[in-house]
Amino acid sequence: MWIIIYDKNHHALEKREKELECIYRVSDLFDMHLPISSLLKGIIQRLPNAFLYSDVAVSCIILDGKEYKSDNFKINSHTLFSDIIVNGNKRGSVNISYCEERPMHDMGPFLKEEQRLLDVITSRLCKVLERKYVEEALLDSERRHRLIFDASPIGIFVDKKGVITHCNKSFLKIFKLSHNDVMGANIFDYLDDKRLCKVFLGSSEKHLPFYENEYSAIVYGSEVYLRSYYVPIRSREDTSEGGIGLIADITANKNYEDELQNQKELLTSTFNALQDLIIVVDRNMRIVTSNWKSEEMSMPQQPGAHPDLFECFGHNLMPCDPCPVKKVFSTGNMTEFEYEDPVDKKTRDFRIFPVHDTKGDVVMAVSHIRDITVRKQTEEALKKSTVELEKAYEDLKSLDKLKDEFLSNLRHELNTPLTSIKGFSELLHECALGPLNEKQMDAIERVVAKSYKLQHLIDSLLFVSVNQNGTLKYNFEKIDIFSLLKDTVNCFVDRSIEKKITIHTDITFDSCFIEADRTYINQIFLNLLDNAVKFTDHGGNVTLEAFEEANAVHIVIGDSGIGISESNIPGLFRKFYQIDSSSTRNYGGNGLGLYISKIIVESHKGQIWIESEKGKGTDVHVLLPFEQKKNHTSPRPYPARYDKPILG
Repeated sequence: MWIIIYDKNHHALEKREKELECIYRVSDLFDMHLPISSLLKGIIQRLPNAFLYSDVAVSCIILDGKEYKSDNFKINSHTLFSDIIVNGNKRGSVNISYCEERPMHDMGPFLKEEQRLLDVITSRLCKVLERKYVEEALLDSERRHRLIFDASPIGIFVDKKGVITHCNKSFLKIFKLSHNDVMGANIFDYLDDKRLCKVFLGSSEKHLPFYENEYSAIVYGSEVYLRSYYVPIRSREDTSEGGIGLIADITANKNYEDELQNQKELLTSTFNALQDLIIVVDRNMRIVTSNWKSEEMSMPQQPGAHPDLFECFGHNLMPCDPCPVKKVFSTGNMTEFEYEDPVDKKTRDFRIFPVHDTKGDVVMAVSHIRDITVRKQTEEALKKSTVELEKAYEDLKSLDKLKDEFLSNLRHELNTPLTSIKGFSELLHECALGPLNEKQMDAIERVVAKSYKLQHLIDSLLFVSVNQNGTLKYNFEKIDIFSLLKDTVNCFVDRSIEKKITIHTDITFDSCFIEADRTYINQIFLNLLDNAVKFTDHGGNVTLEAFEEANAVHIVIGDSGIGISESNIPGLFRKFYQIDSSSTRNYGGNGLGLYISKIIVESHKGQIWIESEKGKGTDVHVLLPFEQKKNHTSPRPYPARYDKPILG
């Protein structure tokens, strides 16, 4: 019997010894100031030894969702646990289990004493965690305050006598000093601030809760602008314990402020120099600012007061009913109108713009007022002139119509006697009415030539008249351009021999058909060759080139004549155009040849242009689309000097 009692007591003592040893070993961990993860892992290693079946005991600590556990740990229905409560909040639990089945005791396979042991260790862990969280918060706060202090413009801690106890890098950077030079020095070795000196010496009339000042200082021969902030630290007895100072280098800001002030003055000067009137009013219809310079504007009696818009002017500057400014405030939209002042009879253009705040509400209205009296008078004069010009234009159209009718009638009136003159002249020239002597033959030849010339002039006038009336019609047919060009050149053989002019032809195809009106297409080349021969001096050269180019035939008629200046070329295709009166006297002509040629070419969907240089001759280019081609040689390359658009 005594032996049994001894065994139970001995077993209880051994169990108590294991619990105390576990508490002692865990307490050692708490005193070592380990990181939380290392602390929890240490508890997991030491905790199973205090339990009844320590050889199969496994533990686990769950903290803030993260697990720290022994190998083979699993939670089961008999797992013993204790909640981790930190600052009143459940943060996790301490758990212990057996990885093998064991006999049942007070709490499954565990004893009540083992639950109390687990609660004691968990309670101690909670206090350690609370202390560690507080320490981490303090360290984090200290780091934040140190970062703020180091990042501030300049931070200085001084004692009650102004001795520097600590400073950051900004202070050292501005004054170009080392840390050892600054520590222990007096703040007034660097700050020339007499008012702050009185604060430290206690001679100031009152204790300042906050002190601020700006001043200039010379640092290594350069002037800098500094701004000081000083907050004294006072004890409960209202005695000075030192203070905290912030010093900023505001040299750049000072320069910016000066620049902004200059910009402000410039904008103000520009605003006041505007010839247009600008008036800014608030919602109460009172003037905020304006560039009004006239004595007609009355100033407010009280300094700083905003004058009323409609009380500032000697007469009504704008209509009051309905008030357009109030309309802008109510609608939030810009409005513009013109208003004639009944007093001074001036017309003004009003544009009133809303000014919105950040919420989108209209807080002010800007009126832009411009005197447009002169402009309105000019517009009225222009309208009157336009009416007069329109009337003159209609008169000119009537005259132009009369002119066309006159030319048409003139052609018919001249054509009848001219037919008789030509007929009898040709009969005389052919000696059908009897032989003529030499002088008579010479005279009749001149009459025949002049009659043909007169017929050509009459035909040209008729062409212009019919074209303007829109009654000109073309009879398109297939024409061999090769034969046409040869026949045209033959017409000028006699004239070329008379002026000793050589006509060179260079046609690179034997036959080439185009869709054209035979009568009118021939007129083009007759006019162009006539001009070439006419404006070429005795012994000169005239050339006619023709070659295929893409889907068209390109004809170039050139001469070595007097040439044309570049400024005169654009007007050559105008009706009745003459470069100068001397050309008409020396060479003759009516100014219709190129005009008619251009009309005919464009009616055939072609192009015509001129290249010329004064004193070096002229080249006239004609580009006509062809219908078909046969028996032709290879197309000739397009010459560089004819760099013009090509028909597609």
